[in-house]
Amino acid sequence: MTSSQASSKQAKAEQLTRELLAGGAQQSSALELLLQRARLYADLGDEDKAKADISQAAALAREDPATEAASVAAVERAFREISVSNIGDPNSKYAAHTSDAIVNSAVKYVATIADQSLGEEKAATEAGDIAEAVRVLSGRIAQSKHGQPALLSEPQLDQLVDAFHTLCERTKLASDQGSLAAEIASCVRSALAHMAVPTANDSEAKSALVSVAVRIAETWERNQTNGSFKQQACGFGAAMYTTAAFALSTHEASHDDISEIVRRSFAFCVNQLWLVGTTPVASAEEFGGIGQGILRLLTANRPLFMSLFAPYTLAVERLLTLLGQAAGSQRRSMAMLIVSQLVAAAKDPANSSMFPGYEAPTARGGAPPIALVRLQQTAVRVLDAWVQSTAQAERAQGLLAMAALYESGVGSDLVAELWLRGGWIDELWDQGDVDRKQTQLALLALADASSADAAVGPGMKKAGNALVQEFVRKGKSKVATSEDRQLADLAAVILAKWSGVAAPAAAETTPDNGGGGVVEAMPTEDADPIVLADMHAQRIVDTLAASSGDTSAVERAAEALGYLCLQPRLKEHVVQNEAMLRGLFSFAAKSIVASLKFSVVMLVRNLTQYRAVLTEEQKRMQQLQQMGAKAQNKAGANAKDAGEEEDQALNAPERVSARAQLVCKAGAVSLIVSAVQPRMSPSDSVRDAVAEIAVALATTPALRGLLVQQGGVRALLSSLTSDAPKAATALQALRQSRDKHVAFALAKIAISVPPHLAFPDPREIVRLLLSLLLEDTEAQSLLMKFEALLALTNLASAEPGSSSDVRGYLANDLGGYAVVETCVLSEHPLVRRAATELVCNLVYDPKVFERYAAGSDKGIPLLEEECRIVELPSDDEEEVDVDVGAAEFSYRSQRLHLLVALADVDDVPTRSAAAGALAVLSSDPRCCRYLFLIHPRASDVLLALAADDTDGDKQMEMAFKHRVAVIWANAASCGDARVCAKLREQVKIAESLREMASDSSTPYHAAANSALEQLQG
Repeated sequence: MTSSQASSKQAKAEQLTRELLAGGAQQSSALELLLQRARLYADLGDEDKAKADISQAAALAREDPATEAASVAAVERAFREISVSNIGDPNSKYAAHTSDAIVNSAVKYVATIADQSLGEEKAATEAGDIAEAVRVLSGRIAQSKHGQPALLSEPQLDQLVDAFHTLCERTKLASDQGSLAAEIASCVRSALAHMAVPTANDSEAKSALVSVAVRIAETWERNQTNGSFKQQACGFGAAMYTTAAFALSTHEASHDDISEIVRRSFAFCVNQLWLVGTTPVASAEEFGGIGQGILRLLTANRPLFMSLFAPYTLAVERLLTLLGQAAGSQRRSMAMLIVSQLVAAAKDPANSSMFPGYEAPTARGGAPPIALVRLQQTAVRVLDAWVQSTAQAERAQGLLAMAALYESGVGSDLVAELWLRGGWIDELWDQGDVDRKQTQLALLALADASSADAAVGPGMKKAGNALVQEFVRKGKSKVATSEDRQLADLAAVILAKWSGVAAPAAAETTPDNGGGGVVEAMPTEDADPIVLADMHAQRIVDTLAASSGDTSAVERAAEALGYLCLQPRLKEHVVQNEAMLRGLFSFAAKSIVASLKFSVVMLVRNLTQYRAVLTEEQKRMQQLQQMGAKAQNKAGANAKDAGEEEDQALNAPERVSARAQLVCKAGAVSLIVSAVQPRMSPSDSVRDAVAEIAVALATTPALRGLLVQQGGVRALLSSLTSDAPKAATALQALRQSRDKHVAFALAKIAISVPPHLAFPDPREIVRLLLSLLLEDTEAQSLLMKFEALLALTNLASAEPGSSSDVRGYLANDLGGYAVVETCVLSEHPLVRRAATELVCNLVYDPKVFERYAAGSDKGIPLLEEECRIVELPSDDEEEVDVDVGAAEFSYRSQRLHLLVALADVDDVPTRSAAAGALAVLSSDPRCCRYLFLIHPRASDVLLALAADDTDGDKQMEMAFKHRVAVIWANAASCGDARVCAKLREQVKIAESLREMASDSSTPYHAAANSALEQLQG
């Protein structure tokens, strides 16, 4: 690639970035933009950015069920194009070979080794050459555009599939031949994926896919007892097999005659591939291929997949076996992803529609879907047997599998029945005391994963508190082994999580040794949270000082501190340890371990979180609930009140602000920015937490500049969800809480930091801020509205006509003026004030100006007619129903009337902003005629402003006089004699002008002089 080509691609990538920041008309547009940019990044050699865009596109693809299949296929094509962009070297000796020639070479080679006509050495050499040729062909397929004729015909596909199977039927493939098998499978997979979505060549694609499916089924049936074939075929071709089933399923909607073969293809993947790919001898890479394929099939047709997988107990048991592997293994991670997707699909009743006897649900609260019931039955039976087993390896496997279910968020969906069994939790911990160390670690892993479950955590704490504390004590012993210390680390984390878990409601009883009665069992005293916090902080300091790079120890300690810091007094304690926080934040910011960043980000979130803003009604309800709680528990009411008062004091805004400043001093901003970098592929949870932290930090004005300096604005914009408002869509409220937090944080920043410094293009946040104005009337939403209006006012303060001027974009292009006007009419005085201040800035835009000026003087009598001002009826008079002419009552329908009314409210800043807008608008004669010839009270309002002492605020008093002087000066020079006549009629106006003109040191002196000269002339 030449430098000019690279520059051109870079410019295109930057253009796409701008379009993505502005948004697209549809979700599909954003997906396509991401894929286009990914291809450009790949061409430029930036693999990390290309993969990040592919990941975002994949997330978007699954959000719209109507277009999911097509979108997923588009993402897969782009991924293949990027993955093979460097294969098929143009300098390869096979670059000029046709597809026919390459396929024939591969088929001929496989035939020769099948009849053993080649020696081993020559066979290995030729295998490498043929693999290179097939790689060239794969590159051509991946880079061909979708919708073009397939590069491989149906016979060629059949030949390659047969060649692949012939290779796998050999007892054991040499490494070069294994590479060839993998290349053939990859080439076929690319060709099949190219056919995934029906195109103009739909019939040909369907025929080819059916032929491949039939060949696969026949070959596997022929090799039903050939274990070596199954293992090799699954290891090299899992992705090819699942892609064949997936591609075929995308044609089912337009070809219902293939429904049965689609079902058989899915059944083959579940009954054969899944079982082979999950055997202990299968490598992690082989399982990764089948795991990804299973997820793809689940996405393609959920009802069909669930009808095959959920009732197949052996398939579910294999999944549980994978979940029971050691934490951190690739197999376990993939299995957790699969089980979470399976349960999510099973919970939807529609996905049980292919089970026998299915009946559509008629009401909420009915029986659970049959697919979910089948999964539950197998999980409960298998896991109960494993956990109760006397074999330590099997028991540990069961405990780890249960822990994995809770880590995946589906524990309560699948195994809730176990916890309800009497004595089941007690048996867990009773046996835990005599278990081997590895089994004890598995038990602690389950306690850790289930601690946040309200139905499980309290019972686990009650039964296991004593043993867990004992693990901690043993770990501190001088004779402790590495396993003891490992147990102690995890036990300390669990104690931290349990510190926020309420004790069970009822105490158990035990026999009284002195007689036959019973007494309450003495509960184990909880560990002191302060001691726990210090222990974890010291663990972090010691680990970092040792420079061992032990991220797992730091991660566990940070996670424990995060849980402890849910308690206000612990927040105050931990935040004072600046040295520990500084080291932890720096270590996490530099780390590429996503789970470590997550733990530390959550710690920062808990340290800086403000209390929710409550409405008056919510406050009253809270007080009533507290009064009710006191009445039920009078004995502990005083102690509880004291604790609540202390918590409230520690969570007061000024204390939270102080903590925010301390964590920023320790380097929290760099940490949160690093956590959402594309290379980290941040999860939704991390992005959510970062957005919440940004709001908390930006609440302190002194920290807003720091957020800008260290990249906080760009990090926030990159955290927006796909639901964030797009450029070509109508304004709408933000649906996702993360988007609200991002917009709220940006609003706070835009209030204090000059827009040209904070935002290279201020337009990119205007739409977000306008969306905040559409929120409801809850206290938090009113605060968001208020601060969004302040931010928009600051953004709309740029020099009119400059490159930073967003007035026209805000009010006209986005249609935001109607939203702002609604806020002007708000009942909340602060929202009304901020909206009026924004209007004062917006009237500098010609189109907004014209909204006020156009038609404002409609109905004014001709010069020779009598010009009189209409008096409003008093409150106790009925309005006379006579036709007095448009001039007399049309003022009510004019926007200028609203500004006059706002200039007469009690709130001083609102009056000032309204008067400022009137001063700008009075430069138009039409507005002057409206104010002095039509509106019945405008003159009185202006006189009141000129005489207002603004409660002793001299600066505001001068501002009022200046605005009024400008209005009178503009009116006196508007060129309409009637306006001048009205001004002269009112003696108080002349007196006020003479008073203003008497002091030459004031800003309104010149305007007052000008008005007097015009009126006297």
